[in-house]
Amino acid sequence: MSGQRSAVSGQRSAVSGQRSAVSGQRSAVSSQRSAVSGQRSAVSGQRSWELGN
Repeated sequence: MSGQRSAVSGQRSAVSGQRSAVSGQRSAVSSQRSAVSGQRSAVSGQRSWELGN
């Protein structure tokens, strides 16, 4: 019985590890979005400068 319990707890650990990996991917996606929005801000800033001159 103790052997089966250990196996079950091992599976739970594996599932929690997968959840951590998914949350890590979400963090990476949000950082990419931030980078894209930053590039858009830079482009709009250049356009404003060109219109001003």
